Amino acid sequence: MCGLGTKRLKIKPFSGRGLAIVIVLLLVNILNFVDRQLPFILIDAIRTELHLNDTEIGLMAGVSFAVVYSFAALGLAWAADRFSARWVIGLSLAFWSVMTAAGGLAQNFFHLLLARAGVAAGEAGSTPAAHAMIARLFPDSRRALVLAIFSLGVPIGGTIGLALGGWINDAWGWREAFFFVGLPGVIVAILSLIVLPRGASSEPTVGVARTSYLSAMKFLFGLKSFRHMAAASSLFAIGSYAMNVFAPAFLMRTHGMTSAEAGLGLGLVSGIGGLVGTFAGGMLADVLGKRDTRWRQWVPAIAMAVCVPVALGAWLAPDALVSMILLALVYMLGLMYFAPTFSAAQSLAPDEIRATASAVLLFCLTIVGSSAGPYVIGWASDYLTPRFGHLSLRYAMCLLAVTMAWSALHFFLAARALKEDLAAQQLERDRVVPA
Repeated sequence: MCGLGTKRLKIKPFSGRGLAIVIVLLLVNILNFVDRQLPFILIDAIRTELHLNDTEIGLMAGVSFAVVYSFAALGLAWAADRFSARWVIGLSLAFWSVMTAAGGLAQNFFHLLLARAGVAAGEAGSTPAAHAMIARLFPDSRRALVLAIFSLGVPIGGTIGLALGGWINDAWGWREAFFFVGLPGVIVAILSLIVLPRGASSEPTVGVARTSYLSAMKFLFGLKSFRHMAAASSLFAIGSYAMNVFAPAFLMRTHGMTSAEAGLGLGLVSGIGGLVGTFAGGMLADVLGKRDTRWRQWVPAIAMAVCVPVALGAWLAPDALVSMILLALVYMLGLMYFAPTFSAAQSLAPDEIRATASAVLLFCLTIVGSSAGPYVIGWASDYLTPRFGHLSLRYAMCLLAVTMAWSALHFFLAARALKEDLAAQQLERDRVVPA
């Protein structure tokens, strides 16, 4: 059985100290997704110069990234739980920033594959460590909100990556985009080491040994709610990662946009939609969760179910404006799952495996989403090209409605089990650490 951590003095999220920590973590997450999204707006330029097809693009942006990210996340989460979350975050950011810039030196598919694998290895360290730091520093009643603020880095970073990358690509070229976007992260890495607290690793209860990795995995997957959250997140990630990779190319091929137009347009709709969805998901989970903890998974379940017809409309829309409006709703509804799900995972996990809990969820959604999503959609697009020509990607993207609907089902099942699992974990905490 996992040990349960000692009670800590929590920081108010909007106090001076708390606000500084939240802002720095948000900056780290913004850069995470700037560097992650950047290649997607550059796909057609890279594809032309390096003579790649959509299947190879899917492999580069999907499978290689997913495998490295997933396994690195597990190892770096273990380090964050046992040593220093602060150092894991800072060093990870510095490494992936340098590897982003290195992508601009690629001369062939293999070089680009290695550079993106390096980015994946670095980015794998930041999110689990940041989630654990947030769970240990801030009170449970505000956790979903703080995680939602941290998660705003997803739409903000994605917006900046797409808009800035498209502009630099049109002005100077795709190689310069990698150089310009990558290197500033080293400065933020230094800032994170200065601002983030030193004592953000776990402190097990006296007399309780640190949990082994195998015990942690058995504990987490022994919880029915966690199993369904992992399945739901993984299935949604298939669509999410495929959209990240191919949505810019979809707009350029189907609606005739330039890379700058697609980058700016998609950046705006994903940014606005993602900001609203991420914040609303966290806020609703905190507010409604006080009445019934099952709302922490009912919120993403309902959002995902509504997302299915909206996504189909976005891909099949007759013009760019309608497509972009519907895509904004897809990003809003899709990102409503993130803060409630990871907040619930942190509430289920004992203190000494909090980073591991996030890493396991990230492992599942990344290994499934990044591997399957971009590759399958890339393959489907190539397969449909003889029949549909440049519109093949539009119809390939419609496959994602299936995984979104399946994801919604697992979120509903997670909600059914969550209340009982949380009650059981609270009883165990009260037994080990008396109030």
